This record gives sequence, structure tokens and C-alpha cells, in this order.
Amino acid sequence: MKFTTLIPTTRNDGTPIKPSYLQRLVYALWRPFRGMMEDGFVTGHWIDENGQEFTDVCLKLHIECERSRLFEAITAVRRLGRKLRQRAMYFEVAGYDGVQILRIE
Repeated sequence: MKFTTLIPTTRNDGTPIKPSYLQRLVYALWRPFRGMMEDGFVTGHWIDENGQEFTDVCLKLHIECERSRLFEAITAVRRLGRKLRQRAMYFEVAGYDGVQILRIE
């Protein structure tokens, strides 16, 4: 399976994330799965359940692994979201489960 996630470059309060810290987190995310493709930076927009609107510049990543590792992939993205103090993280599985917004809290 191939999953895609967007890694925000700022915290929900707008505080920038240091590039060196971001790269360490990205490495820790993909390394257990043994490979990834980085698409570069994209801009995303979303509105949370309270109606608050967010615009984020994110690093777009694609990671491929065995389908049996879906739960591990979801857990890894949620863990990264907690480290970045996000409310939610974008998570999409190509050809399997579609887009999910993983709640972090």
C-alpha cells in the first residue's frame, strides 16, 4: 500500500518548526517503512470542527509498505502529529481507504 501524509511546517498557533527538527521527524517517520518519496512543499487549507480555518505549508510525503502495516502507519502519523502539537493530520491510503483526517488529541 502507499500512504500519503502532509507534514506541517508550523504549529497550529503559527509558530514555525525548525527545519532541522522537521527533517529528524520525517526521517523517523519513513525509516521503519524503509523508503519514501518527498513531493516537496504544498499549501493546504482545512476547517476544524469548531469552524476555525487553517492554512498550512506542508511537506508532502508518500511512503509504501505492506498492507498489513496500515495500523502501524496510522500510529506513526499520529505520533508525529503529537510531536508537532497538531489537532489533526492528513492521511491518505492510495487505492484502499481514501483520505482520513487523524485526530491527534
